[in-house]
Amino acid sequence: MDPNDKVKNINTSMTDEERELLASSLDEDLDAFIGNLKQKPYEDGWDESNWREEMDKHPFFMSKPPDPTEELSPLVEGLQNLRYDPDDNTPEELADKHKEDGNFNFKCKKYRLAIMCYQEGLKLNFQNDQLRAQMFNNMSASHYFLKNYRSSLKAAEQALKLKPDYEKTIMRAINCCVQLNDFDDCMEYCDKFLQRVPDDQTVIDIKKKALKSKKIMEKDQRKMTKVQKQQEAENHKLLDELNKRNLVIFGKKSGLIKDLSVLDPKVPGLVQRVHLVENRLVWPVTFLYPEYQTSDIVQEFHEDSMFYDHLLQMFSERPEWDVEGKYNADIVNVYFEVINTANISSVIKIDKYKCTLSEVLTKLRCPIDNGMPVFLVFVAGEKHEKDFLDAAS
Repeated sequence: MDPNDKVKNINTSMTDEERELLASSLDEDLDAFIGNLKQKPYEDGWDESNWREEMDKHPFFMSKPPDPTEELSPLVEGLQNLRYDPDDNTPEELADKHKEDGNFNFKCKKYRLAIMCYQEGLKLNFQNDQLRAQMFNNMSASHYFLKNYRSSLKAAEQALKLKPDYEKTIMRAINCCVQLNDFDDCMEYCDKFLQRVPDDQTVIDIKKKALKSKKIMEKDQRKMTKVQKQQEAENHKLLDELNKRNLVIFGKKSGLIKDLSVLDPKVPGLVQRVHLVENRLVWPVTFLYPEYQTSDIVQEFHEDSMFYDHLLQMFSERPEWDVEGKYNADIVNVYFEVINTANISSVIKIDKYKCTLSEVLTKLRCPIDNGMPVFLVFVAGEKHEKDFLDAAS
């Protein structure tokens, strides 16, 4: 006998009252089964602490486009994949969608995001030059608002290769050239624009200003070139005079001086480097006073000047640091230190009444450190001078 026939017989043999009782019994069994299940709270839902954050991630409720640096929510990522699926879109359709996204970001003043969208679209292989020119133009506009004038000009140039009559792109190229002081290209783009709009007074004025600015710039460049040539000639002459004297210069390699930077003072701008006056050297010179741990810098010490003459001028008024008023040109002695090839130092006293700076540098071989000869000054016969000489002996 077929089992199905048995079921049919049971069902047909039950009364309505029995069927109602059976249904009620089944409902109670199901309620009991559900009631005995282990209770587990739903952990992936929104609660009071995160519902705003979760809603912002939902594509239907988000109030701003997602940050490209953040991980996308599954819904947004899924919609994005659908939008940019290469199986469902031609390269041209994909490029157009990137352009739309770029335009949206541009309107929201998200210029960097807009540039990224246009760049993605331009990577695609499609043949619509009109669309490609639009994306280059819009990318140029985005760069312009970011003040990336050179990048804006390059994008505009690409757009004009595809669409030479793109007036707003030519206008932006003009403005970029103005910002970059590229007056030749500026006038060239002005001519292109005026071929299409001959009476545009704004562009006519820009061209006039560019021509005037170009003439001023060329004049300044000629002046600068002339000054540079004069400076180069003076530097060459200075090097010749320095090398004639065979000076001792710290930091200089053997042979002739080839670079004047070896004579730059430690305090550039405050102390002038050695220079020429009628083919004679004028040096900055440092005088140290070990007793008071202070110093003087003579900005211009002519190589033919006597030390005594400078000392007279230096001590014509009592220095603030000379609390006892004992320093004067007649009572002080002047020394410099020399270090030989064996790294042994010795002290040489200068005849302040007879020696010129030239003789001290060339005959006595006083070294030049950081562009300046350095001399030590002591009151003759006092303890500080004796201690200095004892230490040097």
